Amino acid sequence: MRTGCLIVALGSPSAPTPREIRRFLAPFLSDRRVVDFHPALWRPILHGIVLPFRPGRIAEQYEGVWMPEGSPLTVHTIAQRDHLARELPGVDVQYAMTYTEPSIPEALSRMDVDHITVLPLFPQYAPSTVAAVVDQVMQYYQGATSMPHLTIVSSWETSSTYIAWHARRLAETCAATDVDRIVFSYHGVPARWRHAPEAYMAQCETTTNAIMDAVGEIPFEITFQSKFGPGEWLTPATIDRMAKLPSEGARRVAVCTPGFIADCLETSEELDVLNHKAFRDAGGEVFVRVAPPNSDPIAGAMLAEVYRAHAPGVAASA
Repeated sequence: MRTGCLIVALGSPSAPTPREIRRFLAPFLSDRRVVDFHPALWRPILHGIVLPFRPGRIAEQYEGVWMPEGSPLTVHTIAQRDHLARELPGVDVQYAMTYTEPSIPEALSRMDVDHITVLPLFPQYAPSTVAAVVDQVMQYYQGATSMPHLTIVSSWETSSTYIAWHARRLAETCAATDVDRIVFSYHGVPARWRHAPEAYMAQCETTTNAIMDAVGEIPFEITFQSKFGPGEWLTPATIDRMAKLPSEGARRVAVCTPGFIADCLETSEELDVLNHKAFRDAGGEVFVRVAPPNSDPIAGAMLAEVYRAHAPGVAASA
């Protein structure tokens, strides 16, 4: 049986310019999996306020994290595809982006295989990330003349290689730098039921506890970042906690982001710049972030383990 694996990341602008940022944000923020307000309410805001002004405001932030090869998320996702292909000889390994190129339909159209495993690069399931991938995969095959056997991985929050790597990196960080608190910062979701906040939070807690079981007795907490738009989101917010931790005696923190497998604006700018500043301004002394796997070959091993756990016939023979 000819098999394939499609890894899917969110997407990123092709250049750190207002025009390209707008091209990325338009489909992203138009997806009702992401912003579930009624279109009659949301579209005037999106097209009258957000898209005309936000790209220009954040272009400098994108410029600050841009790599010589391009967007960090794109660069690392391509590297992860390459590492995964080396781990899975004989498997057609492709990558796609939910909201930019290569699109999910484009990648699927290139895969001439009998079975495809779609592996979203989000360890914890959320409707705004994984379900958006499912929507696009199903929409593509609704219009196709044939369809391979299909597996879509919904979550992999306790995959052993993933947990072990984060535990090892955290332990190394804490051994090299004396910290009095570990902060696990996950991408937040709205508190509305459509975003399954309780289930998502439970998976974040499961991941965190599995990592800390291996790290040992260091105080830790879970926070959520990247709130966008009105309404209640999961709390506590990472930036709120950063502004309060020093007054609570936690002046030396390590920040870990197990919900991100690659650096992007939310890690390299939001955490390293904005949250770091909030912490320092509040009297914090040490702020160290454990970066995601990024382009390290370990990312290929992580994803290969997830693939083997879900691809047909692989788990039984592994």
